[in-house]
Amino acid sequence: MTLAVVTDSAACLPAESCARHGIVVVPLHHTGGGSGDASSAGGREPATSRPSVEELEQAYREAAQRADEVLAVHVSGVLSGTVDNARLAASRLNDDRPGLVRVLDSASCSGALALAVLAASQAQDARRGAALARESLARSYQFFVVDDLRHLARSGRIDLTTARLGGVLGVRPVLSVQPEGIRAVETVRGGARARRHMVAQAVRAAGGTALRGPRRPADPVLLALQAPGPDLPGLREEVDAAMARSGARVAQVLTLPVDKALEVHLGPGATGIAVAPRLLVRVRT
Repeated sequence: MTLAVVTDSAACLPAESCARHGIVVVPLHHTGGGSGDASSAGGREPATSRPSVEELEQAYREAAQRADEVLAVHVSGVLSGTVDNARLAASRLNDDRPGLVRVLDSASCSGALALAVLAASQAQDARRGAALARESLARSYQFFVVDDLRHLARSGRIDLTTARLGGVLGVRPVLSVQPEGIRAVETVRGGARARRHMVAQAVRAAGGTALRGPRRPADPVLLALQAPGPDLPGLREEVDAAMARSGARVAQVLTLPVDKALEVHLGPGATGIAVAPRLLVRVRT
């Protein structure tokens, strides 16, 4: 039994990683500038749209040509309608070959989605791949900060209470992607402080602690970091140092780009950290 994994560009996986793991990516569509600046779209607000049913169906067909089963792990249905179109596309193929395509709503996005997709790609069949993706997602965390909440508020990706924080001078929430949507996990003043608190949230999620005395060793985790190019080395250094001080056990750190469609909703300067468990797969012999 062989498995092909399909996702969408909200996973922000680099092309080389997808090629290495045999992952197919269906792009989300965007119009206008990725920065969310209306002037870059000829006076129109930038916008995004989900892949069509036909695009997803074609991606699944191509994946099925090189595998016995296809597992599609897509961006949260709360944030995008992609998974709805995915289910319609899968049903067309499953009419001819029952069970060929399995669709999973990740209830997540970005780095956490990427780590779940990579976990699933280790499997040899869709049942095990879906189990790995679900386990990764159930135990993962996605934190991020943005320079301006108006981009998320304009598209309705954040609730009214969180959106109102954008009108309070200097307030920067640390945001988290949760099954019910994007929520603020804490609020601080100033961008630099928000980033430090985001790192601290990631350290706690990774099992790190500053407490002295006996404690259960932290389980190894994977990290996915995202930031504008010039800021990425500094974020990596800050995260590495914080994890080391806390005793967190980091098995691997990935650096990911920010998909242009996501950038429309996040605005420029978004920075994020995803934390997920390291899941090892026993290879069949």
